[in-house]
Amino acid sequence: MKFKKILIPLLLIIIIIFIFNLTKKEEASINILINEEDIIIKSEYIYNHPETVVFPAVVRSSGKKPEETEYKGIEINLLFSSLGIDITKMKNITFNATDGYRIILPLEEIMMPRNVYLTFERDGEYLKSKKQGGNGPFQLIIRKDSFSQRWIKHVDEIILE
Repeated sequence: MKFKKILIPLLLIIIIIFIFNLTKKEEASINILINEEDIIIKSEYIYNHPETVVFPAVVRSSGKKPEETEYKGIEINLLFSSLGIDITKMKNITFNATDGYRIILPLEEIMMPRNVYLTFERDGEYLKSKKQGGNGPFQLIIRKDSFSQRWIKHVDEIILE
């Protein structure tokens, strides 16, 4: 009998902690490397940036039908500009993800208007982290990549060269 009195409250506490950990928004950040200087950008800076926009995109995954969706994010060149980072002298910009995936984009592609976005919401909901089973907290969307092959989820580092 005493065992049941202890077990039930203990199970309730474990369930509450589990639910809390699933639903809480993780404090995310992006690390930008320029030469040997590290700049850490907190998620709130990106989430509250005045240049964020909502835009349509079509998600194409192998074996699935194309899915129309809306993302919210900021054009990557506008993000750099707001941070006082001049990317015009860079050749390439590398985007790294927590899962080891990496893409390198030439400056010309990044400078195309309304093309490369760092996103944090899809269909009005924050992107979940990999740990939570999502594509976030940040995902790079290249709108002129018609097959979504170079989109990168779980972006956590940007290297400017």
